[in-house]
Amino acid sequence: MASTIIEAFSSLCGSFRENIRCFLQDAAELEDYRVNGMPIWCILIVSEHNGVFPLYTIEETVEHSVNPFCDHCKLSGWGHHYVSKRRYHFIIPANESWNKPVKGNFSELQSHNLYGLIHCNGYGHLICINGFKENSIFDIGSDFMDLWDRLCTTLKAREISVCDDLKKRKMELRLIHGVAYGRSWFGNWGYKFSTGSFGVTEQKYDTAIQILGSLGLDKIITDFKNDGKGMEIKQIIDKYRELSEKPLITISDLLQYIFANPCGYESKTEDSPMSFRTFVNLLAKGDCRWASRRLEHVLVVIIKLLNEHKANNLNRKCGMSRHELREEARKYIGDTGLIDFVLKSIKSFTVNNQIIRRTINPLTRLVEFTIYDVVKEAEGLKWPISRMDSGCRYSRDKLEQAAKVVVNILKENRGIDSMARQELRDRARECIRDTGLIDYVLKSLDNAVLGNQIVYRSKNPTTNRIEYSLVSVTNQVLPTPDNEVDLYLNKDILFLYENVLLGYSESNDVGVATQLVLDSKQFVKVWKIEGQVMNQLMTLACKVLPSFHELETELTRPLSPGVTVMIPPGITIGDLKVVAQRALRDTYCIMDDFVVKQIGGLRGIDDDKVLSCTLEPGAHVWVRGCGMDLATELRYEDGTYKSTMDRNMACNVEEEDVELVFKFLSTFVNGISKKSKMDTRRLNIGRDACHTWAHRHLAHFLRLNYQKHIKRHYNHFSSDLPFNIIFKLVNSKDSDA
Repeated sequence: MASTIIEAFSSLCGSFRENIRCFLQDAAELEDYRVNGMPIWCILIVSEHNGVFPLYTIEETVEHSVNPFCDHCKLSGWGHHYVSKRRYHFIIPANESWNKPVKGNFSELQSHNLYGLIHCNGYGHLICINGFKENSIFDIGSDFMDLWDRLCTTLKAREISVCDDLKKRKMELRLIHGVAYGRSWFGNWGYKFSTGSFGVTEQKYDTAIQILGSLGLDKIITDFKNDGKGMEIKQIIDKYRELSEKPLITISDLLQYIFANPCGYESKTEDSPMSFRTFVNLLAKGDCRWASRRLEHVLVVIIKLLNEHKANNLNRKCGMSRHELREEARKYIGDTGLIDFVLKSIKSFTVNNQIIRRTINPLTRLVEFTIYDVVKEAEGLKWPISRMDSGCRYSRDKLEQAAKVVVNILKENRGIDSMARQELRDRARECIRDTGLIDYVLKSLDNAVLGNQIVYRSKNPTTNRIEYSLVSVTNQVLPTPDNEVDLYLNKDILFLYENVLLGYSESNDVGVATQLVLDSKQFVKVWKIEGQVMNQLMTLACKVLPSFHELETELTRPLSPGVTVMIPPGITIGDLKVVAQRALRDTYCIMDDFVVKQIGGLRGIDDDKVLSCTLEPGAHVWVRGCGMDLATELRYEDGTYKSTMDRNMACNVEEEDVELVFKFLSTFVNGISKKSKMDTRRLNIGRDACHTWAHRHLAHFLRLNYQKHIKRHYNHFSSDLPFNIIFKLVNSKDSDA
């Protein structure tokens, strides 16, 4: 399994910078080439799902690097960390590159199955993860994510950040997963909110997730009843409420049900239909309060009604909706509770060479019940040549050949709604030149059997067009393929995403909450320092405390994290100084010549003093000393001396002016937003932000709307607002995130 090699190193008890060296030396094989002058190791991982694949590790020495600073640290809020001397790139390439050397532009590629980077201080970043399956929403490389999580845990990483920008079919997964489960997809592995764009805080993010997840389905139906998509929203909600054994109250309940039941049913048992008797016995078990004979009577009535419906529709593929079947059954059975119980329990069963199935109509999205005749392939099914007109000018072989072309086209179209006649005809013309032959075959193909396929012709009630569809039949009728069900399921999720989650206006609490979640991309997982003695060693975190003068003049930013060291409980103060000094020099460029003079508040105490009674495992220890290289350019990971935020505040708009602009725009937007489609969501969120982020929200809002709305309507409103303030904000260089 993929975890075998990594779990073999689970006993590693050093810091990350020590563990990675042991791991590469004992588990990996050094490749015979270098990547941009950097050494590269390879470990072959055996996985049950992915076969054998390589995990490459590249060691980059920052001092010799073309890009010594880390943009990922800057985005994660770790720009104030001291520059680490080494960083390690972990790569699982795309499948087609498993047997190829790693390219020099590996850090620019987004096609890797997994790409992570960890600095030698234990802080790192998951940069990309792929592995989407075509017909799945959240199955996006979970195996690779499990491997990455175990790797970080084994090597004793301290914190790993990730920018959650995963998308599937236009959907931001951090939003759809957050609404369903109250956390991002990465939250399944312990990643939590770190920082948000536009001043979004953890409290605001948690509140937004709570508002969205608790949004009631009945409220959604009410909110959108006058909307053009309201009826379809109601149909989707009603469909899954009928399928679910448990009540679906909120949109979180609905999404969790859909994701937990990808086939649309409570049970994920095998798809082959059970016998009539087995189905009755199964219904009678458990908490069922009706006798077997009453259950059997209801099923007999349902079968009778479905056969009558089939006969009335000339044996075409035409199911009965749940509501229609229920109302007809009530004419024979007075107990509606019994009818509902049986209808909800039906998945598929056979009786008298027929099969009854519950399906979802792809057009109406309603639950339907259909009855089929079981057809045996051994009977040598043929296209009904007997229906040919006596004056038909085409031979039997030509007709059957043309019919096979039509069936093959419909097979290629499987998983998509029924195919319109004109589209099918145009596709067939690519293989058959005789359009008269195509027209004759299409006219004759109605409930026609060819091999183990049945071609149905029907009229679409919405478009009034003739459409064709294909159903596979063997000695056991094939259920709807998983990929077809997933397609409808994904359509429902995408529809709810676009028309419900993104359907509320920016002035609505739900709309604001949605934008807050979309503005929250940075998540982080923290591994706490062990608070116990392991293998006769305990872990300490040693953090440098600069002098007062250094804090006032040079090191004005938040202090960089320290280093972790493993020491025996009986270590002396002098030995701890040596260990801490060696670790700091081995980790940070700025600490090359750093000399530890003092441990915590233990000033003036003899170096021979034992610390066993002074420090506990997992303690954070301040370290004082001298010799930090304040002249080096390799000071902070973001490559700056001052805060990037301060550097970007280039338009010199004061806080009072920002408040004045907000006050003006509140009146201004109310006057024109009804006449024009203005996205005021940034403005609404920005009112509650701090000054810096309010400035950014405002600048972003003005850039979007200045030319189209504000400049055009400005003269229609009286205001004392100096126009030059707006001009400054529009032309400011602030980034949006």
